[in-house]
This record gives sequence, C-alpha cells and structure tokens, in this order.
Amino acid sequence: MPDSGFLTLQEAVADGYAAYSTLRKYIAQGKLPAVKMGARIKVRRRDLDALLTPARPTDDAVDVAIARMLAVAPPLSTEQIHKLRDVLAGA
Repeated sequence: MPDSGFLTLQEAVADGYAAYSTLRKYIAQGKLPAVKMGARIKVRRRDLDALLTPARPTDDAVDVAIARMLAVAPPLSTEQIHKLRDVLAGA
C-alpha cells in the first residue's frame, strides 16, 4: 500500500515530531489539522513539517530581525552607540 502521507499520533511521536500530549493540544488549538480514520486520529506529515522551526535562527532571520529593530529604533547618542557596541561585543 503506498504511503498516504498520514500518520497516527503514535507514529508522529515515534518519528520525533512532539509528545503525544503536545500533538493533542495542537489539534485542539487548531494549529494541527487532523482527521479521524476509524478509531484513530491521523495527521499529515506535511502539516507536522509545517510546525517545525529551526532550533537556531539562520543568518537571514537575524538580519531581518536587525533591520526591523533599526526601522523602529529612536536615534541614539554617540555614548549610547558605544554602550550598545560594548554590550553586543560581550564587553
């Protein structure tokens, strides 16, 4: 039988997507679409994949965040710029 793209919640847990209780919570909150097939609740692998987020932000994500902050940041004095530079440099 070809892969239907659906997983039971137990299969999703075994594949490392999340804990069973977390998946049930996501379904209840509407974050994760699910269907009932017979007595089992199943979810699509692509919907599980859509919930995944990188553990560490990419360089692009950091650059976008910096650009957003700069767009709304008030003008800084020279002293404030130096303080900020020292903090970011780990001084």
